[in-house]
Amino acid sequence: MIGLAALAAHLEYTAPEHREGCTTKGWEVDYRIHTEFRESAYSGHSCPIGTEDQTACGHGDEYRALTVRIFCPKCGAATRLGAELPGHPMVYDTTRLGMGIKPRRSGQVWIYQGPPPRRGILCDPPGDPQWYLVARRNAPRLAFEDIVGAIEPATGPRGGAAYTVSYDLTEMSPPTPGERPTPVFARHSRLDSLFFPTVPAAARWLDEHAALETTVD
Repeated sequence: MIGLAALAAHLEYTAPEHREGCTTKGWEVDYRIHTEFRESAYSGHSCPIGTEDQTACGHGDEYRALTVRIFCPKCGAATRLGAELPGHPMVYDTTRLGMGIKPRRSGQVWIYQGPPPRRGILCDPPGDPQWYLVARRNAPRLAFEDIVGAIEPATGPRGGAAYTVSYDLTEMSPPTPGERPTPVFARHSRLDSLFFPTVPAAARWLDEHAALETTVD
């Protein structure tokens, strides 16, 4: 869905909590990559895909695991996270990750840069991020109510480079009762043939549109 990746990169993140009375703000963060073995009643690996490489099929007895430890040396609060390692687990800078980059201000809103395009036959112009998220404030962690919209590269009506915007943030009903709803954008400017020449121009439109929506409500 349009804008979903932009929301997923910035919403619903949290941080561990220090113990009461601790004045330390930061954390020590380490990770370890190691080999793990699945606990199963079966032994050996019989999948034809994994004949030469037992990790190739994705359900072998042996797999690469990631363990992350987050702790405070002062108060002793600690969190340990573990996961099976994905195919491309390590991202080495904030530019490729698309988060952690200092946002830039445009009028009354802030523009958060997304990741660069994936290289391939069909991709955005080199160096042009896949999306930009527009928020009402500059903060380490954004909330649902901070989001104004998202900006994405597009091909304009005359074939030139342009940008479109997603806006009107809402929540999609979860498929299973009890699960958290997924935030999505209900409207997209491409449907109205509305394109913008630059990222700041798109951000200004979102800023004015959000202010108008607030006034109407």
